[in-house]
Amino acid sequence: MGAEYVADKYVDFGERIHIRGTVRPKCNQDIPFAIKSARWELYTSMGILEAEGKCEINGHELDVLIEPKGRGHYKFKFIYSVADEIWVDPVKLRVY
Repeated sequence: MGAEYVADKYVDFGERIHIRGTVRPKCNQDIPFAIKSARWELYTSMGILEAEGKCEINGHELDVLIEPKGRGHYKFKFIYSVADEIWVDPVKLRVY
């Protein structure tokens, strides 16, 4: 089973960048909810965890500052708690 990515991001080697994500219900309705906690993980193309940390939460937006250590394909993950559930949003990251 393949991962369903929420976005693709392209960056140049040596950049330190913010990755931001807005959490929205899939039903596209205005349902009140709060993000209780959020963290992130950055994996190399070989599946090795390169970096991780906590996200800044601003309402329904998640924000992190990352600096990939190499070139190539990465998988970035937002991992956050809403009510009693844990949601994961992966982002394909390509470093040139």
